Amino acid sequence: MLQQWNLLHQSVKVRTFRIRNQEIEQFFKTVGYFTYCKDSDGLMDAMHMRHSPEQWRLFNDASKRSLKAVLLHNGNKLPSIPMAYAPSTKETYTTMNNILVQVDYKNYQWEVCGDLKVIAVLLGLQTVYIKYSCFLCEWDSIARRTNYSRKRPQ
Repeated sequence: MLQQWNLLHQSVKVRTFRIRNQEIEQFFKTVGYFTYCKDSDGLMDAMHMRHSPEQWRLFNDASKRSLKAVLLHNGNKLPSIPMAYAPSTKETYTTMNNILVQVDYKNYQWEVCGDLKVIAVLLGLQTVYIKYSCFLCEWDSIARRTNYSRKRPQ
């Protein structure tokens, strides 16, 4: 039984899985905490995909632990392409702008999508608690007793 186990493991090549990222590694650059795609056209060519910016959208997402940007194909017919990753960073305008600058957003003009907090940061809106959180509301969002009894001023 032990001989069969050894023969089986000798025929399995684990090495190919350890080096499969080397062909696309040249398209990424790491600066400090931040890793980004420096040549999206070359990355698309290496992945045998046609890069037409109007067919892709840049999805930004952030969590408590990381910030990332991914190209999503409109219609979801092609796989997503990682564009930037920044672990241990907060969603601030500076880091979001850094992502857009480094992936050359100005050149490609992809549509940008993300959750409301990411979009608010990109638009320069305030993301922390404010008295009137909704720009359409003119009363305190915490005053729950009056939210449904008062009408919005005309």
